[in-house]
Amino acid sequence: MTTLICDCNQTLPLDPQALSASLNEPLTLHSSLCRREAAEFLKAAGSGDDLVVACTQETRLFGELADQANMSAPIKFVNIRETGGWSRDAAKASPKIAALLAAAHLPEPDPVATVTYKSAGRALIIGALDAAERAAELLGDAVDATLFTQGAGEQGATQERRYLVLGGQIQSLTGWLGAFELAWQQTNPIDLDLCTRCNACLAACPEDAIGLDYQIDLAACQDHRACVKVCKVAGAIDFNRAPQSHTDTFDLVLDLRSAPAFSQHAKPQGYLHWDGRDLKALLAWRELVGEFEKPKFFAYKQKLCAHSRNEQVGCNACIDVCSASAISSDKHRQQIKVNPNLCVGCGTCSTVCPTGAISYAYPRASDQGVKFKTLLS
Repeated sequence: MTTLICDCNQTLPLDPQALSASLNEPLTLHSSLCRREAAEFLKAAGSGDDLVVACTQETRLFGELADQANMSAPIKFVNIRETGGWSRDAAKASPKIAALLAAAHLPEPDPVATVTYKSAGRALIIGALDAAERAAELLGDAVDATLFTQGAGEQGATQERRYLVLGGQIQSLTGWLGAFELAWQQTNPIDLDLCTRCNACLAACPEDAIGLDYQIDLAACQDHRACVKVCKVAGAIDFNRAPQSHTDTFDLVLDLRSAPAFSQHAKPQGYLHWDGRDLKALLAWRELVGEFEKPKFFAYKQKLCAHSRNEQVGCNACIDVCSASAISSDKHRQQIKVNPNLCVGCGTCSTVCPTGAISYAYPRASDQGVKFKTLLS
């Protein structure tokens, strides 16, 4: 494995001799590896050896250079600048920098089971209709947006119908990235699929009970039915229509309401409770289209579990502490169930389990031990 170090235009007080001795590897000090000395990077990457580059700022540039040169050797990037070289104690940071580089030289841990998410970009946006339309505009063509109106908002809907709009009462929202399920009931007399947004009903209603979300406020409606008369051609308004239950599936959920749909601390991946201001979070959320993998973080041994015996519940420690609501009871089978799609790998369950029935599978304790030993040696 080859290591490339750079003092970033001589702003890092690096000691190449000391670092060479620590790593048992001859090191050459560079000052402009990402610019004037880029040829040195290409030379090292072209050798076919695994490569450690002591720079994370230019990760993208180095990756592009490697791709252009058709280089397939693995490259690890280590941040020695912000973690040591630019600190107040930079002159004393050589041991820390050496430890970080040595840890990067460790082989990758053995692979573990993975959890796969598949998202086609079918996005549900819940909120006031004007805010939902603005959010959909920001997302552009990155997702296929469906809006679930929660009132008109200050401005209401635009006259141009660009998105599918649903309206009614949300019964439940469950799931995770690529597998959200929305159960809702259509209870309003106005069918949004049939509504043409001609605004005739708004003009006809004497109580102003119809807003620009094209839903009737039944508490304000006095049953004049003037709206029905002016909607005879479209036939979108029917006060005698029985409530209809629907179930729809989505890959992503953007929630603009004041209270989130999920109460747990660690929300499901693919769900964003957005305040309307953090554009970075919104742009990151819209990139969740495609196929993704994460490690299956936990290992569970049912024989050691003290949760249930003879359908009598004993220990609930992991269920009570899980910040992602990923753990549930299956007392009939004398065990717990961990949903790997919801698990975020925080590890709290393993710390409270009194029997060791649930433990970390990734990262493994043995791998962490080797890493800590390397950092401290």
